Parts: sequence; C-alpha cells; structure tokens
Amino acid sequence: MPSRQHSRTRLALYSAAAVAGAVVIAYLALPYVLAVWLQSALTGQGFSDVRIHLGYPGLQQLVVHQLDLTSRRGGRTFQFSAHTMQLEYDFAGLLTGRLKRLHVPEATLRVTAAAPMDQTRAVRPPAPVTIPMPGEWIAVFPLQELDVDRVVIEWREDDQSPFVGTVRGTARRDTDHLQTRWTLAQNSRPRYEFEFDLAADGALNAALYRSVAPKAPLLRATVSVTPEARDAVAIHGSLDAQLKPLMPLLAPWLALPPSVTGLDGQLKANWHGTMPGTLPATGASILHGSHFTGRVLLDVLVARAASMLQDGQLHLDAGVESHDTTLHWRIRQTLRLSAYLNPGLLAFSGNAAAPFVRTPKPLLIRAPHGLSGELAIDPTEVRITVAPATPIVIEQLQAPAAVVPALTATLTRAARISYRPASAQWETGLVALTMQAPIIQPHYAEIGTLDDLTVSAVLGAGPLNRLPPLNIEESAVTLLGGRVQAHGIRYDGKHDSQFSIDIAHLDLARVVALEQQQGIEASGLLDGHLPVTFTPRGLIITDGRLQAQAPGGVIRYQGTDRVREMAATNPNLKLVLNALGNYHYDKLDVGVDYAEGGELVLRLGLTGRNPDWNAGQPIHLNVSINENIPILLRSLQIADDISVEVEKRMKERSRPTP
Repeated sequence: MPSRQHSRTRLALYSAAAVAGAVVIAYLALPYVLAVWLQSALTGQGFSDVRIHLGYPGLQQLVVHQLDLTSRRGGRTFQFSAHTMQLEYDFAGLLTGRLKRLHVPEATLRVTAAAPMDQTRAVRPPAPVTIPMPGEWIAVFPLQELDVDRVVIEWREDDQSPFVGTVRGTARRDTDHLQTRWTLAQNSRPRYEFEFDLAADGALNAALYRSVAPKAPLLRATVSVTPEARDAVAIHGSLDAQLKPLMPLLAPWLALPPSVTGLDGQLKANWHGTMPGTLPATGASILHGSHFTGRVLLDVLVARAASMLQDGQLHLDAGVESHDTTLHWRIRQTLRLSAYLNPGLLAFSGNAAAPFVRTPKPLLIRAPHGLSGELAIDPTEVRITVAPATPIVIEQLQAPAAVVPALTATLTRAARISYRPASAQWETGLVALTMQAPIIQPHYAEIGTLDDLTVSAVLGAGPLNRLPPLNIEESAVTLLGGRVQAHGIRYDGKHDSQFSIDIAHLDLARVVALEQQQGIEASGLLDGHLPVTFTPRGLIITDGRLQAQAPGGVIRYQGTDRVREMAATNPNLKLVLNALGNYHYDKLDVGVDYAEGGELVLRLGLTGRNPDWNAGQPIHLNVSINENIPILLRSLQIADDISVEVEKRMKERSRPTP
C-alpha cells in the first residue's frame, strides 16, 4: 500500500510538472502567437510590411517593443512605427474586450507619394468596411485612456520641402462620450490644439485652436451622423474657419507657392445628405454613392500672388450639391472678385513674371446669380469647371494701352481650370468666349474712344504663369466713326501669325480732327484692308490699302497763321492756299506698310479739283510720309504731316521757272 500511494503521488507530481511546463511553454510562446495573430488581422485590413514584437504579458501590463506597418491610400504611402508602448489591463476588462490604458512614448509617421504597385507581388485586397454609428464607435474603442507623448510626422510631396511636426495628446472614453485633445507643433511655427468630442447620439463637435489663444477657435465643425434605411447614413454638418492662422498648417498640404502671401479670410459652410453605410475597398472613393446639398460662404484676401496681382478680394455665396466625388455649385448671389492686376499680364510678351505695376483702380469681376459649374477633387488634382452662357462682368480692366471701364464676357462652352498640388501649378483648358465692351479709353486720349467692341476668342490650354495661346476668330470695334474688323488672329509668343484687318466707313473728318489744329478740315469715308503679320518681335503690315468711298470728299486747308502771313507777301504761296481752300477730291488712295521696328510708311495719292479756283482745273497730288514712332502716336500726326507735305509740294510747284 505505501508503494502504491507513493506511485500516485509521483504521478501527480509528474502531471503537475507537465501542466506547469505546458503553461510555461504557452507563456513563452504567447508573445509570438499574439504577434502572428495581430499581424494577420492587420494584413487583412490592407496593411503591409507589418512587424510586431511583443513582450511577456504581466498580470496588468504588456509591453509592445515594436510595431511597424504601412498603408497605401489616396496615392500616398503611410508608414507608422512605434516602440516601447505600454498596455495596461485587468482580467475583468480582458474578458469584455476593454483595456485600461495605452501609453505611446515615441512614434513616427512618414507620408510620401505612393510608388507604382508591384504587380507580381500578391497582396490580399481589403474587404469593404461597414461604417459604425457613433455609439458603436465609442463601444468598439478598446481603451479607456490613450496617452501619446510624441509622434513625429513627416509629410513629403514629391520634390517639395517636407512638412515636419510633432503630435501629442490624449483620448478618454466613458459610456456615452469619446473625448480627445491633441497638440501639433512645428519648428518655428505656431502650435495648435485640436479638440474632438463624439457622443453616442451621433453628435460630433470639433474645434481647432492656437495654443497661444485657446479661447478663440480657428476652426469649428459640428457633424451629426444617424442611420438611414437601405444601408445608408445621414450626415448633417457645419464648418466655420479662419483662413489666415490656418495657413501655416495647411500650406504644406495645399502646396501653395511662396509667391502667394498674405492669404486671409473666412470660410463658412453647412451641408446635409446621405452616403453608403459601407466603405469600399482600397482604391475606390469613399464618396462613391453619396449625395449632399449645402451652402458655402467664402471671403478671401490675398496680399500678393507673384507679379500677377495685389490686394485681391473674393466674396462667394454659393449653393452646392454633390454626387459621388463631383461637387456642383451655383452662385446664390453676386460673386465679386477685385484685385490690382498687373497690366503686363495682358501684354503680348507671353510672360507674367514682369515687375508689378500698380494700376490706379482695382480690377473688378462680378458674376451674377445663376453662374454654375463643378468642382472635382482627387489626390493629385483639383478641377474647377464653369458652365457656359452666363455673362461675367469685368470692370476697370487696365491693359497696357487702354482702359476698359466695363467688359462682358460670356463662355460659349464650358471652361476648366485645374490645380496640381504636387507641382503647385495652375492650368486651364481651352476657353471659348465672346466679349463685349461698350467703350474703350485709350491712354492716348486724342484718338477718342473705341466703341462697341465684340470679340469671339479661344484661349489655349496651358499654365497660368504665361499668356496662353490666343485665337481670336472674330473681332470688331467702332473707331473714328468706322468699323474695324479682324479675322483669324493667332498668337502664341513663339511663331509668326498672319491675319487681316478690314476697315469700313472710317470718318476722315474725325481722323483729321485728331490733330486739333485750326485751318484744316476734311470729309469723306475710308475703306481698307490691312494684311498683318504678328511676330514675337512686333507687328508687320505689308501692302495695306485704304481708299475713299465714292463720290470722294472735300479737303479745306486755310493754313496756319504763319502760312497766311507768308502768303500775304508771296503770291505763289497764295495760289497754293487758294487751290486747297476748297479741294474736292474724287480719288484718295493710301498705301500702308509697317515694320517691326515701328517704321510706318504711307503713300498718299489724291485726284481732284477746286471749283472755286482756276476754273476747276484737275489737281493731282502724290505724297509719301515716313515716321518711326508707335502706330498709335503715328495716327495723331498723320493729318499734320499731310498738311506740311502738301504745303511743301505746292510751294515747289508754285515757284517761277527760271
């Protein structure tokens, strides 16, 4: 009997030792088993390059020595790494999936442009995810407390300077609320405080503060999320943001160029709508199948945008409606944009980088109620489309040679403008429009005004830092009583362009009156055709012609005071004045040539008579005029040059033959 009892005791000891050994082995293997399980779960959610190193669990604590993982979303790669995280728990909480506290002393998050996917590498696609309601968000959050001491964020966009900042914060959960507070710091930039409060009834309140003024929110947002029928959720929300203090935080993501300075203003928005209750797999937009309507109020100030504009102001009040990833907008009231625009943008130099020249008055653009279009945003591009047919009024347009008090532009087809954050590049597609201006005021006031301008033009696609290729299909303007029309104007700043200018019913009386000199007047109407070549170096006119309409007209030249004084003692000069005192011409032809350097050559031929002198005998005149001045100034001198040349020729002809 003693030996049998001794055997039982020994068997019990062996069994206990085996159990203890199994427990020890299980304990020793537990970190590995848990790491494999977590790695599999994270990989199933679309994460890659997952590495986990766990410590041995204690009664109330587990140390995560290493956690590395990578995610690709929205054209970017997110790489997260953390070390020596401490997880606190109790056994009662473990049974219900509740952990007391997670402490993250140090972590890094690197965001870069995603490299092309390796098609040969098998990656398990993530499954669609059902959006939990706010109450479920709180319920599934496994921690009562989360404390993050420091996360270094490095966000790099291609060749741009990276954004580098640090984040620290806390999260606290109770039965009905999840509250978090985070601090973002950047080197030599303000620190920001972010508060987030989620309630089980679906209400979300978020606010962003500068740490130096925590009582004045820079951004405040409220969102309500509630379930809808047919696997959808209803979302209501509002947003109020101050732009200027947010710029240091947003600039790295917006990739604003350094030339844009002094950005300020306010954004207000509200919206409501529905979206699917299930998020798609990676690669599809989370907005697919969503529908929202709302209103946006935007007031923006821009102190300077390179050499393009200064003191820009934008006021926008628009209704919006979104379908999937496209936002449809419509102006509720008048859109107003004012700025001091550099006139060099409108010069045919093809370069908008010239030094800024401030104009006397700002440019003003007004778009009426009903102007509409679309806004589409994806990770690589922002596209704005404007629908055609609605007129846009531009006031106080300062061009290099003239002022346009009011210009009405109407798109004949939809126009598109896009912005690529990676290159900080604004670009336009083809812009087809018609323009009308009741009056244009040239800087040379003597020329009078240009009236009833109409233009049908197409601006080519290209970056906005240069004048895009221009194709003016038709243009016309009333000038000096006549109508001037041009056809087929093409300009790109690189190649020669040939087109023609047709002139009809130009009033010779108004042409002569430009000089505003006493003693000469004329009548008649001029028609003409000017072949023009537009080159990067200047304008060329070759074999242009102007002709007087039948039956011709009258030129009356009384001479200046000096000429009349000379005629009183010079019989020959008196004959000249008598001949031109009432000169009726029936033919007036002008040949026109203009060179790139500004050399204007006019060849004037006149045939007519003076019925009050010498029995109306025919008088033939041929005059050549050469000047090397800009064409606008040239037009102001033509009348005087003609009178001087006529005086000279008549003096020569009136001299007695030796």
